[in-house]
Amino acid sequence: MTQEPKISIVSPCYNHGRYVREMLESVFTQSFQSYEVIIVNDGSTDKTKEILDNLHHEKLTIIHTPSSGPAAARNTGIAAARAPLILNLDADDKIAPTLLEKAYKIFEADPSVGIVYSEQRLFGAQSGRFNLPPYSLAAMLKDNVIPSQAFFRRSDWKEVGGYSHEFIYGLEDYDFWLSIISLGRHVYKISEELGYYRRYRNPVACRSGRRAVNRRKLISARLMIFERHQALYAEEMVVYQAMTALKCKIENENRIIRTCKEVYHAIRSRAQYK
Repeated sequence: MTQEPKISIVSPCYNHGRYVREMLESVFTQSFQSYEVIIVNDGSTDKTKEILDNLHHEKLTIIHTPSSGPAAARNTGIAAARAPLILNLDADDKIAPTLLEKAYKIFEADPSVGIVYSEQRLFGAQSGRFNLPPYSLAAMLKDNVIPSQAFFRRSDWKEVGGYSHEFIYGLEDYDFWLSIISLGRHVYKISEELGYYRRYRNPVACRSGRRAVNRRKLISARLMIFERHQALYAEEMVVYQAMTALKCKIENENRIIRTCKEVYHAIRSRAQYK
């Protein structure tokens, strides 16, 4: 590439090599062509490395690393990025042809915008609209309403210190969005379905599914986010009090009751995939 790209698409990949061509096809058909793609193979144990090594395109860079988790993979890709805007696009997902164009115009029009994302469509084992609640700070503090497939400024990534490696159970993207919001940046949601999120029949086939069925890991990650963003939670006192109550409840939960709740949570979560 002779010119610096305006958008760097960073794609962490762990054992999802079989989906990469589909993801890349959705990128290569974009109406906005000033971009690069950086795929970070996070120590995959299947044939992903072989698949990636056979991909060749002038806008594509492949990086192989030991398995260090998604936060490290994202940070590695962003550190190598040349564009001021980053799109995080997981290797098993896809985007609509006009997503880059529309997101770029939003960032150019408003310097206060720090995060841009779109409505999402489910594909794979499930289809239909991915019902994302409307964005507000209160809604965001209750639960992550911004998908991992979103744009942000590389300068903000640098200012907040990147994705935190502390989140070994996931939700590093949730923590990262809150870090950018803490800078005073605005969030913009495109009302069109321009992103495609893959769903799996078996929840353990993806990292988010494995976390969703594990109550202990899920609560542990949520409480870590609460601890790291106390100032932001203090702006929404109702949510702050609810999280404080949850923390107290978990710390004083009877071991037998906790085990029963974890089993029930796993069964209920798995049932949602059927």
